[in-house]
Parts: sequence; structure tokens; C-alpha cells
Amino acid sequence: MKKKKLWLWLLLTFLWMGLIFWQSSRTATESRAESLGLLYYVQKIFPWMTHTLLRKLAHFGEYAVLGWLLTGALYRAKNFLLLKPLAAGLFLALCDETLQLFVAGRGSQVRDIWIDLAGITTGTLILWLYYRLRKR
Repeated sequence: MKKKKLWLWLLLTFLWMGLIFWQSSRTATESRAESLGLLYYVQKIFPWMTHTLLRKLAHFGEYAVLGWLLTGALYRAKNFLLLKPLAAGLFLALCDETLQLFVAGRGSQVRDIWIDLAGITTGTLILWLYYRLRKR
């Protein structure tokens, strides 16, 4: 049963990574159109939401999910360290921002890497704390 859980965590992690890289490979025009479409609906609930804030929250959220998934997959390792999902997530954030350098109209921002790292850290700590509390 443990192996099935590990494979499920790994599958979900790789699918999520694929989604992140797919989003990053979209042109600036495609990405902007998608986020502006979403902003229209989000502003009905949160009228103060701006396009920039929505995009930065999306960065944070997608990497929080990634941190959670990486922790779920790596937690089953014999010598789990919090550093492992954090380092893996940071590496993926760096790859993600590098990829954007090669996509039409997109660019790389150090600020986004920091936002991604904050998301990774949040997702990692949430699941790690859950596992720790469950052990008690």
C-alpha cells in the first residue's frame, strides 16, 4: 500500500510540474488574456484585486501546491529533510523562470522566484506540520 501512495504522490507531482511548465510556455498574449479573463470574475468577489496581484497570487498558489506535493512524495523517503522539497521546488522555480526567457513576450523576474519560494515553503510546512501532528 505504501508503494501505491508513493506512486500516486509522484504522479500528481509530475502532473502539477507539467501544468506549471505548460503555463510558462504560453506567450505573453495568451497568458495575459487568460489572467484578465479570470480577473473579471475575481473582481466580482474581491473588487480591490489588480491584475498584477492576481498574477503574483497565482505564482504563490501554484508553488504552494507544488511544495505540498513534493513534501508528500519525499516524506516517504528514509531520510526525509525539509530541505529536500524546498531545494527541489526552488530548482523548479529557477527552471520555470529560465524557460520564460525563451517564450515570446515573456521574461524572467527574480521577484517571481522569491514568490515561488514563499509558496513552496508554505505548502511544504503545511503538509509537514500535518504529518508531525498526526504522529502524536
